[in-house]
Order: sequence, then structure tokens, then C-alpha cells
Amino acid sequence: MTKQEQVKAIFIEEAGEIIEKLDVDILRFEENSADFDLLNEIFRGVHTLKGNANAFGFTRLGEFVHHFEDVLDHYRSTKEDVEVHHLELFVGSVDVIKEVMTCELDALPDLPTDYEECLVKIKNLISSKRHGSTQVVEVKIQTTMMMDLASEFGFDCNDRFESEMRNGIQIFQMSQEKGQNLYRIDLTLDSDAYIRGFDHLLFLGLLKENAIALESFFNMENVQPLESFVVDENKISHVGILLLTSQALGDVSENFEFLFDHEYAVRLINLPSVEIVETDIEENHHSEIKAEESRKSPERKENSSVTTSKSTIRIDTFKLDELFDSVGELVIAQNFIAQNEKISAIEDESISRAIETLSKITKRIQDRVMSLRMVAIRDTFDKMKRVVRDTSKKTGKELHLNVQGEETEIDKTMIDSLSDPLIHIIRNAIDHGLEADGAERLSVGKKAEGVITLRAFHKSGSIVISVSDDGRGINKEKVYRKAIERGIISGDENLTDSQIFGLIMQPGFSTADTISDLSGRGVGLDVVKTSIEKLRGKIEIDSKEGEGTTFSMVLPLTLAIIDGMLVQAAGEIYILPTLSVVESFRPEQEIVHALKERGEFVSLRGQHLPIIRLSDVFDLPTHRIEPWEGILVCVETESGRIAILVDELVGRQQVVIKPLGKSLAKVKEISGGAILGSGDIALILNVDELRPLIEVQSGGN
Repeated sequence: MTKQEQVKAIFIEEAGEIIEKLDVDILRFEENSADFDLLNEIFRGVHTLKGNANAFGFTRLGEFVHHFEDVLDHYRSTKEDVEVHHLELFVGSVDVIKEVMTCELDALPDLPTDYEECLVKIKNLISSKRHGSTQVVEVKIQTTMMMDLASEFGFDCNDRFESEMRNGIQIFQMSQEKGQNLYRIDLTLDSDAYIRGFDHLLFLGLLKENAIALESFFNMENVQPLESFVVDENKISHVGILLLTSQALGDVSENFEFLFDHEYAVRLINLPSVEIVETDIEENHHSEIKAEESRKSPERKENSSVTTSKSTIRIDTFKLDELFDSVGELVIAQNFIAQNEKISAIEDESISRAIETLSKITKRIQDRVMSLRMVAIRDTFDKMKRVVRDTSKKTGKELHLNVQGEETEIDKTMIDSLSDPLIHIIRNAIDHGLEADGAERLSVGKKAEGVITLRAFHKSGSIVISVSDDGRGINKEKVYRKAIERGIISGDENLTDSQIFGLIMQPGFSTADTISDLSGRGVGLDVVKTSIEKLRGKIEIDSKEGEGTTFSMVLPLTLAIIDGMLVQAAGEIYILPTLSVVESFRPEQEIVHALKERGEFVSLRGQHLPIIRLSDVFDLPTHRIEPWEGILVCVETESGRIAILVDELVGRQQVVIKPLGKSLAKVKEISGGAILGSGDIALILNVDELRPLIEVQSGGN
């Protein structure tokens, strides 16, 4: 990848972040349009996006955000109240920006259908604000189009000129490498410069010969109209140049040795100095480690040419994964030392202290490396606010979104996979969970405005993300009858409420009388369930008819480490995910049954649970014990609960998941492996794949 391609990739990533932030901020501004600090923040994002888009040739995006920036600039400078229908235009403009960005990245010739309409509305709005009449608006639009050619090559005010220069400096610094110097050159040639044989393009040509990168900024505010233009008179008052080169300051200055001293200035731009105070990982093909700048001293000049608010170090995700794997190996080695019998037999206090210190340091390193993968779920929740807004307007339902636990942290690799399930569940909650309208809610004693609660919290070593509504609730009897009609259940099962509610996640299952284009209870929920299970999580549904429904996604804190219960069976150590474990017990002989050699079952509080023998699953030679001589571990699977027979419980431990080789990857009953502190290898069981074995056993012979 060339340097230019690397810089462009950085721009694309940062543009995506800016647009995501705009999407959130514009909704916050819609809720509180008197917050002009927030409007300034939106303006800065649009301004940065415009400069970067034009720098990399995304002209269609650049043109749209240029006019949108004018509208924002008007309101922020005049402090004028934003009309409600114009707020809708602001939100629609951000939608167009997202779509145009996609068109630019995919090099699509066609623009979004709303592009022209939205652009005309923006132009009319700013023109009407400036001139106050529709007739003048039309004339002004035409004049602006005539002046666009000039504005392509320069800026019509000094503030905008300086802003673009600062933005350009930041972009150049992203690609600056060791041994390269960045210079800011200001040319203020006298009006007779052309007669003396000098012009700006001459100097740009000289600088280009030794340049790694070069960019120029023309201030055109003094350029006269065409009818009064004088060919041999310089009216370009100021040209700024950014030069990235390996040349020294003296060599660069030699290019201007024939100019007067007041006609040029060459300054070396130093890299910003920062103090790392916080680490945060964000990933989109790359990971970022962000650092904040130490607080500015009162003596610092306000017009500093370099903004050093923060510095970003971009690290390839692969390198971060390698670091994590290395720390995992370190933990295994440390555990091996701590549990080694020969080392433990050495009665030396200094050795014991050294091992204890090593253990503490290793644990601290592991925790800190783990924290690099963890990010607050705030950004994901912020995206859901837009989903709630749009769904509310489309369904015509008044509602309030209540968000809790935004600071809860989760593995960054899981964040992207959570968006689609959350969107679908939220749309379900609004479209089919809440009552049809305010009148229906009032008739049952509720407020006309519905409430959707989005919550994240930690529970027993897992993270739970829940979506609750205060709507109708799920009709349990209707779900049960529908499941029998579809042949999903026979009707003889003794199902709990949660198991009945779980039936709506079967493929194609729906109790809705009419299915909208937004959602339908059950339509697509099987996909949601599958997505969550890929993250080694599960979905729990709790509902009370007439009060509302809660969908809870229970997820591991990270995909790299699993919290497992270690069990021993047939002389081997296996790991059961604690998220699936319900309980463990030693059964009495009276509650264990065998059904005509087609399988063993245990009766547990009115339920008949099939017994799984791991020695049978993996065809291991062992002394066969009776279930009441061992321990049964009750686990929850997608098909119901089962009881796994083990010889003994070894303990509970967090282990680093290791991928299996090709030979074991096809064994569906195993989801991975782990190296224990003793150096032994333990297999992680995929409990959902153990259930079909019972069906084969009970339907065989």
C-alpha cells in the first residue's frame, strides 16, 4: 500500500467515525435545539469532513457538506432558533451524507435519490435566511454556481483559510515518518510580482521537485470580478503551502531567495507532544490507542499553528491479537511454575516470594491487555436512538427511550455483531410490543407515551443487554397453540414459561395477525438467536401479559476467554461454559431410569432429563459407572436441558480459548481447547451439539 493509499484509508476510517458521531449528535440536537455548544460540535464535524472529502477527490460529498456547513454556520453565528421542519431537514441531511459517502467509496456513478432534493432545500434555506425572499434566493443560487469555479481554487475569508490550513496540517502529520519535515510556507507576493517575473505556480513547481507531499491554499477574497480583472497585477493576497519533505529548513528557504523578506515565511511544524492518560480500543479493520493531551498552560498562545488535543496510534488488529496470545502463553507458563510439584517442594522463602510476585505481575499484565479489547457500549446504544426515532415516526407511536448502563464495557470484537440483533429486537418491541396507539394505552390505564428501556449490566461474570417495553406482553396461550399447529411441539411437553416464550425464536414462527415491513414477533428472531449464539451467548425472554416484555441477551465479557467449569470424565478433563450450567448434583438411585436400553433419564423436579455419558460421545474406554455413583451436571441447551454424567468436579476457572487443528475442527461436540496450569489440554464442550445424540440413542436399536 502506497503512502497516499494509507492516508486515504485513514481518512475513510475517520470519516466513518465523524459521520457516526453526526448521526448521534443530530438527534440530540433535535431533542434540544437550544444547545448551541452541541451545534458547534456538529459544525466542526461537518467542516472537518468537508476539508478531508475535497482533499481526496470526493467532490460530490464535499459539495453537499459545504452547503450544509453554511446552514449550520448561519444558525451557530446568529444564535437563531431552528424551526421544527428545518430540524427534520438537518436529520435528513445527515442521512444523505451517509449515503453519499457509500457512493464515493464504492465509486458509484449515481447519487442517492434524496441528494438533489435535499441540496436544493439547503440552498433555499441559507439563501432565504441571508436575503429573506424567494426571488432573491433563485438569483443567488445562480450567482453562487457562477462563483463555484473560483471557490474551488481558494477561500473567500481568512478564517476559513486558516481553518483549512490547520486541517491540512493534521492530515499531513498522520503520514509523516521519521526523517521527514513538515513546513508551512506563506506567500504574500506584492501586486507587481508578475511584472518582476514571479508567480505562485513557479514556486509550487520548485517545491514539488523535492516534495513527498504538497498542498496549497489560495485566499481569493481580493480577486476582482472578471470585467475588472487586470492580467499583470497580482490580487491573490495570500497563498499557504504545506510541504512534506526530507529537506532542511535552509534548503527549502533557498527557493525564495529572490523575493523580498516580507513576501514569504517558512516555518517548521513540530509534531505535537502528548501525555498518554487513557487507553481505549476501537476497531474497524484497525485498532486505535487514543491518548489525551496534557492540559494547556495559560501561557500558551491561542493562535498556535498546531492543534495537539489528542494523538492517535493505529495498530493492526493482528498485532493486538498476537499480544493477547503471547500474554495467554505467559499466564500458562506462570501457572505451570506455580503448580509445579518440584518447585513447590523447595522450601525457600525467597523463591516463594518471587513466584508470588510473578503471579501478581502476570495477572496485572493480563488484565491490562484484556482492557485494550474492552470498550463502553455507549456508541452502540447511541446508534439505537436513531432506530427508535425512525421506527417511532414510521409507526406513528409516541414513545420515550430510557437508556441505562452506557458505560458498561464489552469486547470490541463483539460490538459490530450486536447491532443487527439489537435493531431487530427494538423494532419488534415498538411495532408489535407496544399498543397500537395512545388511545389503546389509555384504555388499559397506561400513559399514552410508550417506554422502551435499553439496559446493559454485569451479572455473574457475564454482560446482559436487555430491551424492555411496557406494551401488551406476549400471549403465552397463543404462542403454545401456534407451536402445536406448526408441529414444533406435540402438546405433551411440560414447558416452563421461559421455554414457551423461547418458541417465538423458531424459524418462521409468528403470532402476529399482520406482519409489517418493520418486524413481526418471531419473524427474523431465529436469525437474532443464531447471531447471539455465535457470540457464545443466549437470549432469555420474560413477559407478563398486559405489562410488557423483556428480551435479555446474556453474553460473555470477551470472546478470547471463557469462564468454565472443569469436570473429569473417563480420565479426561473437559470444560463446560458456566453460562450454560444450571446446577450439579449427585442423584438418588430412585430418580434414575432407563427406557428399554434406549437411553437413561433422571427425574428432576418434574422434568425428565436425558443423561449424556461423555465416554459414549467420544468413544473412550473406561470403567462404566452408574449415574448415582457419579455427578450429574444439568446444562441448558437450545433444545432443552440435559444432564451430563461426570466422575468429579475439578473447579471453576477462566481459560484462554485456543483454536483446534483441522482434524478436530469437524468434531461438532467440541468448540475449542485450553491449556491448563498443569500443562494439560482440556477440551471445551459445545453442549448444544450433545442433545442430538440422545435422540439417536432413543430412536436407534
